[in-house]
Amino acid sequence: MNSALFKYQLKFYLFSQLILFGLRVCFLATYYTAVVHAPVSDLILLFAIGFFIDSSVVAVCILCSLLISFFIGLLFSYSQRIFFLISFIAVNIIFFINIVDVFYFGQFGVRLNQYALQEYESPETVLPMIYHEYPVMWILLLFGLFIYLFFNLCRRNFQKYFIDKSLKSAKWFLISLLTFFALSFLYYDGPFWKLTSFSSSSLLNQMSSNGAYTFIKSIAQNSIYKKTLTIFPEIADSTAVNFVKNISVHADEISLSNKFPTQRKLRTPVVQQKKNIVIIICESFSAAQIGILGGKKLSPQFDKWSSKGILFTHCYSNGPRTHFGLTSVVAGFPSIIGSSLIRKKGLNEFNTLGNILHDEGYITKFFYGGDSNFDDMKLFMQQGGFENIFDITSFKNIRYKNAMGVCDEDLFDKAYSEIFNGNLQPNLSVILTVSNHAPHRVPDYFLKSNPEVKRMSDKESTFYYEDYAIGKFLNKCATTVQFSNTIFLILADHGEVYELKDQNYKVYHIPALLLNTSHASGNFDSVCSQMDFASTLINECGYNGEYHFAGQNLFSIDFKPFAISRNTEASLAYHYENKVFFTDLQYGGDSYYFLDSLSYPSIKFDPSESERNSTQNFLKNYLEGLSVIYRDGLYQYKSSHR
Repeated sequence: MNSALFKYQLKFYLFSQLILFGLRVCFLATYYTAVVHAPVSDLILLFAIGFFIDSSVVAVCILCSLLISFFIGLLFSYSQRIFFLISFIAVNIIFFINIVDVFYFGQFGVRLNQYALQEYESPETVLPMIYHEYPVMWILLLFGLFIYLFFNLCRRNFQKYFIDKSLKSAKWFLISLLTFFALSFLYYDGPFWKLTSFSSSSLLNQMSSNGAYTFIKSIAQNSIYKKTLTIFPEIADSTAVNFVKNISVHADEISLSNKFPTQRKLRTPVVQQKKNIVIIICESFSAAQIGILGGKKLSPQFDKWSSKGILFTHCYSNGPRTHFGLTSVVAGFPSIIGSSLIRKKGLNEFNTLGNILHDEGYITKFFYGGDSNFDDMKLFMQQGGFENIFDITSFKNIRYKNAMGVCDEDLFDKAYSEIFNGNLQPNLSVILTVSNHAPHRVPDYFLKSNPEVKRMSDKESTFYYEDYAIGKFLNKCATTVQFSNTIFLILADHGEVYELKDQNYKVYHIPALLLNTSHASGNFDSVCSQMDFASTLINECGYNGEYHFAGQNLFSIDFKPFAISRNTEASLAYHYENKVFFTDLQYGGDSYYFLDSLSYPSIKFDPSESERNSTQNFLKNYLEGLSVIYRDGLYQYKSSHR
């Protein structure tokens, strides 16, 4: 090898990058109407991240071609010509994949992945469909012409720099390896897919990637998922998926897709003005402290507002951490198959209420009093369609701040000014409170004006303060014209911390309240969980399109009451009727309890054989179904513009 060939490799790399840049421009042009209002900063990031990932893909091709041609050259001569052919073929495969990607995205809403292989399991059905749906012959003809022109360009440059037949110079061989290893960014600390979650637009996120990368990475990711997410491999994938589908899709809904099992829409469209949605997720807002639910009576404001809406008396969190609750509430997918679905996401787009309503014309906002990067919340919400993120960096005039962030009053004041600002465009807002979290400190001025707080413990006082801030916010909202056209959901991310004496159950039982729905006020006493509210809200706000949430619409006539909760390891609680079934997937052991009047485990009992079989079969099939849906990227929604 010599310096001349090294120059050829650099030119080859730059030509390839230029072509991939052009293909990304074509991708953008194809779906321009869907991103026409995207911020300029997002478009700049799109091409910057695209260059980064394209560089990795091309550089890896050159590296592999160098190594293969080098080892072949140990046995044969002409190793430089071998390098030319291998690198040329490899990069053209990349080009072809990225061309196909434009059309694949239009059909499935994602970049090319391993499931493209599954489309060809029935070639007699798929190939005619592709031929009739897409300009296949024109694509092949133009790609053939492109290969011819690109080949001649590469050949002329290769002949210009070609000197000897083999890769003889160890110096230039090493320089080539180091250069393209640097351009491959294989040493980058963190998976590339995290870079592609920079925008609230799923389309822009997908566009910033590279089809060859997503295809290869998805195969590797799927291999990992089969090891880490397949919980009960004895259950056939199709059986498990259909089990979840039959629970999620109700009689008043139409199933829309064989590929995406939970994708559906209302059978009879609702004709009404689009309603705003405000979701308040309250930190550690346990049912054990809610007076109207039989708790410690630390919630006078929540109790007062409960009479004006629908109170869910037997609602449970799907997990014990904030990110569990955020995933379950906003994405309608119960976080019960792993410790953190946000971090486990990988290549799967995790579509949420934000994606759907953003595409429907809603302004989407997320408010958090602390650092939104904590637990990858910002990453999750941005890729989930929330275009406006407000966190501790957004606050100027702060009443009070502790280690976790600004106080809830500051948070709600910011949210109020951004939501109820006179803009008539519908909006979806998620507010995540922070005051009721360690170090459990309330503002000094609140202590002075509320002397009853001095008799409380630190945890009780912050709970009481959180309730006060919620009530103050709702009272203020009620004075606006927009209030009656805004659905409010107030619920907890999780309950109190674990306590062994109650089987850790206080961490799961949470209050939930819906205001301004189409249903009469009162108590909803059936068992439900956080994951059910996404489907409920999407049906209540006047949206008549497609949605995909695993959770049920709480107001469907054939709603199936149950809830499943998971701790940070592998212990699960399955709530049904007035009972709970505990099981541990890691260490084994099962137990059954009756629930008392406060919905806590009270009396342990041995179920009949039929009840034991039914509860265990339900849990196994449901968990395995969710695992397959998540693992195989079947948790998608396909909006009208795609």
